[in-house]
Amino acid sequence: MKFSLAAMIRRIRTPRRKQIPIREIAPPATLATDLFRAFYLPFVETWVGRTDRIVVEYERTLSVMTQDSPVDLEGELGFVDRELSRLLVLLTPRLRDWATRVERFHRGKWRGAVLSASGVDLQTMIGPEDVAETVEALIARNVGLVTDISSQARGRIADSVFRGLTNRTPAREVAAEIREAVGGARRRALAVASDQLTKATSALDSERMRQAGIEAWIWKWSHKLHGRPEHIARDGKEYTFADPPPEMPGQLPWCGCRKQGLIRFD
Repeated sequence: MKFSLAAMIRRIRTPRRKQIPIREIAPPATLATDLFRAFYLPFVETWVGRTDRIVVEYERTLSVMTQDSPVDLEGELGFVDRELSRLLVLLTPRLRDWATRVERFHRGKWRGAVLSASGVDLQTMIGPEDVAETVEALIARNVGLVTDISSQARGRIADSVFRGLTNRTPAREVAAEIREAVGGARRRALAVASDQLTKATSALDSERMRQAGIEAWIWKWSHKLHGRPEHIARDGKEYTFADPPPEMPGQLPWCGCRKQGLIRFD
């Protein structure tokens, strides 16, 4: 349901300022950790659990090197593919539960921030149905990301195995490459989970602001190390949804910048 927060404020008092800032919402890192553990980690652990079997099969194939041996290795990878597909079906409800928790957290913080800034309580004005499309997009995006992470790990492992067979690489060296591929998948999954929480918060910020008729906002730089120069330059500057910068806060990979809403009384 759309409404004008500025008009609601005018009904209860005469604003003394031309605009009122709403404190930004900073999600707790524990929500990113929860996403990683509930959804991404089981996919990584599937590869971890199969690594030794792949190495053993590689070692056996290397010792025999018959024409049909590589099919057995492909079979090991195929087993993981089937297991990952099964996990995707089982774990998507966990992902949905997490997205619901993020929406509930954001809604509560948004309500509190608006109440503190304006004296208006939005409890009966906002609900999960208002941002249902945003939540569904978040779920779909994470399904795509975990699939991509698994596919990249599979590609790196397959490359190491079949390149090793071609070059007669010792099993210990191929095992190290495989474990590095799995380790890389874990590191990327951790980073992606954190980034997805930021993107979820940014998307919910935009939806809640627009719902309340808030068009203006301030760019708040994250103060991360190695921040993008253009994002640092935007810190504290005012923008509108009608005239935004080239990308929104939190839109680019690993961007932790946020939007601070402005209630304007024009």
